[in-house]
Amino acid sequence: MRKMTRLLFASDFHGSDMFFRKFIRAAYNYKAQVLIGGGDIAGKAMIPIIHKGNGVYEGYLFGSKHVAETNKELEKFKQSISNTGFYPIVLEPDEAKELENDKEKMDKVFNEMMTNRLKEWMELAEEHLSKKGIKFFFMPGNDDPYIIDEVINKFDFVVNHDGKKVWIDENHEMVGLAYANITPWHCERDIPEEELRVKIENVISQIENMKNAIFSFHCPPYDTLIDQAPEIDENLKIKAKGGQVVMKSVGCKAVRETIEKYQPLLSLHGHIHESAGFEKIGRTIIANPGSEYAEGILKAVLVNLGKDEVIGRMIISG
Repeated sequence: MRKMTRLLFASDFHGSDMFFRKFIRAAYNYKAQVLIGGGDIAGKAMIPIIHKGNGVYEGYLFGSKHVAETNKELEKFKQSISNTGFYPIVLEPDEAKELENDKEKMDKVFNEMMTNRLKEWMELAEEHLSKKGIKFFFMPGNDDPYIIDEVINKFDFVVNHDGKKVWIDENHEMVGLAYANITPWHCERDIPEEELRVKIENVISQIENMKNAIFSFHCPPYDTLIDQAPEIDENLKIKAKGGQVVMKSVGCKAVRETIEKYQPLLSLHGHIHESAGFEKIGRTIIANPGSEYAEGILKAVLVNLGKDEVIGRMIISG
């Protein structure tokens, strides 16, 4: 029987507590030996829950008003917020007003909530994965502030593979890269294609055997099935034609050129939530699990690796 390593890859968590917890459980359920997170870890905003007096709390999620009149209802609402990727913050009315008028304090509180959730995630991963001997690689993405790296790097069990070469087993090297080409949102780690090409060459120069190598690049290759995203106008509004959303390629040309040139065994990507799937560039299998983080749905790629081949692959969702 051929010796096999099973890896599970997901990306674009964006703070969703339910998504991450499902990801950890899936390692058990699918008997994976290697778990890989491909970037965009942090959530995007805090959601205030205001105390209205007499133990009644009020907040809004996706435009819907929620009222909690008991501690149980309050905790349930907070968890709902966390599951969608936001950070719930319970405030008295004067605290909310003070925070709204003090950007520096707002940023400080947001960073604390973001890093606290990530610490909880890393502790959870260590607790559940280490006892099973499951390796855990977890890197940031273009949307993540650099404070994310500081948190991950404090955990010896977790390996942040951004800009590094790691061995996932005795036969397969993996290199990671968190950056992306420039997006309309000008995220923390958006850089021009020329700079991205240099970073890619630097990290893949560490690979010893390209035939069995794995790329874990947050940004997918340009002009593929896995880099199709809605086209947006100058006001960041989604374009539509004939009642249909207009899609376009938004991936990285440098990533595509690198895959075409070096032909690794497997290339794992995220970044584009709408374009889950597999494709091949030459001999290289490229994959994007997609993301439905706001719904708390786990989207992940499951891959069985032989010594110098991909034995099987599938996308899981649930």
